[in-house]
Amino acid sequence: MWATFAFTAENGSGISVVIPTYNEYDNVELLFKELAKSIPKYVEYEVVIVDDNSPDGTWRRAIELLTEGTTVVRRINLKGLSTAVIDGIVFSLKEYVAVMDADLQHPPKYIELFLKKAVEEGADVVIGSRYMKGGGVEGWSKARLLASKAAGLIAKLFLPSIRRLSDPMSGFFLVKKQLVINNKERLNPQGFKVLLEILERCNPQKVIEVPYIFRSRVFGKSKLGSKVIIAYIIHILKLSGWRPFKFIAVGIAGTFVNLCTLLTFRYVMPLLYSELFILGSAIAIELSILFNFFLHEVWTFKDRRFGSLIHRLLLFHISSAISATAQYISAVSIKYGLSWSPLLAQFIGILIGFPVNYIFSELGIWRK
Repeated sequence: MWATFAFTAENGSGISVVIPTYNEYDNVELLFKELAKSIPKYVEYEVVIVDDNSPDGTWRRAIELLTEGTTVVRRINLKGLSTAVIDGIVFSLKEYVAVMDADLQHPPKYIELFLKKAVEEGADVVIGSRYMKGGGVEGWSKARLLASKAAGLIAKLFLPSIRRLSDPMSGFFLVKKQLVINNKERLNPQGFKVLLEILERCNPQKVIEVPYIFRSRVFGKSKLGSKVIIAYIIHILKLSGWRPFKFIAVGIAGTFVNLCTLLTFRYVMPLLYSELFILGSAIAIELSILFNFFLHEVWTFKDRRFGSLIHRLLLFHISSAISATAQYISAVSIKYGLSWSPLLAQFIGILIGFPVNYIFSELGIWRK
């Protein structure tokens, strides 16, 4: 449910600044002043505040400060930064939308540059990057910085659309309004990282990054906590189509094929199970590779099949070579070095080779 208060702005070219808020009462007035000071008068802009019915009355303070070209959306019984941003984009009137936080950590002075880059270079998305040359972060501990970069690496592993970007988790960016509107039905925003949703679901044709300095918060405190971290991980998995779990399921099925092949050799061709285990292990691995490949084709990566089937099969064998080698060496070493059961040796080898196989498959073969 929405309650909207606004001085209307003209629909058309220019930029809308969408700002999701929750308990930012002390920051609102400073934010409005800095926006007015930082954005040149020749830039047509509006401000859209989307507040999740803040207990501290942020929405009420924003209404008190209403000026021409400002909209305040009070969301009742609706919560979440990402959904607030999407709602703000829907309410916006301009061709381009800049998204920023209300805590003044995103300097408004960069908005003009974002718009200039978007217009001059025809970009669908312009990202304010903390991690490219010229960017930076103020006031973060080494642990907080490390956690941020680790979260970025996780996202890049699972989401092919963002791997070339230095800061795909930025909360400070510009997007063409129509790009979001055209893909709104595909969006399922949640958590705090709405940019990931837009990059993965809206398929922007051109994305560029601009360095900026992330500032320390003026008032209030960070909303980062364990719930936010858990929500982030779930969001990444949903955006990836739950591929890691599908890959594990295929791996389990492939393990069954691998071990059943060896077990068949035990009764049908005993030499391949005992004296010629080196050959029997290799045959079992190859059959499981073929089995896994075709399951990935029709299930795990069915939306990312480009090029010929033979080409992907060849790449899968090449990429599997390292994991298969690790698996093979481990199994043979355990079998002959420790005199363990061939089945147990083969199973341990599979566990060792699995993570290597996933990384190569995700990054090298079935790319978006």
